[in-house]
Amino acid sequence: MRDVTRSVCFRWFQEVWNQNQEETIDELLDPDCYAHGINSEDGPKGIEGFKVFYHNFKGQFQEIKIDVLDVISQDDMECAHVEVSAIHAETGRRVNFSGLALVRIENGKIAEAWNHFDFLNMYQQLGQVLTSPEKEEAAG
Repeated sequence: MRDVTRSVCFRWFQEVWNQNQEETIDELLDPDCYAHGINSEDGPKGIEGFKVFYHNFKGQFQEIKIDVLDVISQDDMECAHVEVSAIHAETGRRVNFSGLALVRIENGKIAEAWNHFDFLNMYQQLGQVLTSPEKEEAAG
């Protein structure tokens, strides 16, 4: 049986998100890391870019809890399946959604990450409706 607690991913979610240990970002993230699904093409990358996302998300959500359900590791790659719960600061609504984080590790640090979280589900729980561009044009 896998022991997810021995993975870099487990430590990342536990310390950075659940225990609010921002210094772990500096310790576990390579300064040149690119986080697909988090970094914008024209924004900062690496530690600075992640911290922009981190502070933005923490400003919008409270009581963030990320449970690591499973981690699969091979060679320099880890993939974590997680369940996120949080309270939206503006509305007070609780959201629950899942995600996958695939990371490439070099010298014990996350060198590249691919983040796939069910943000559509999260936004729907907040009452937002997905509309097509055609419907927006017709309404506007």
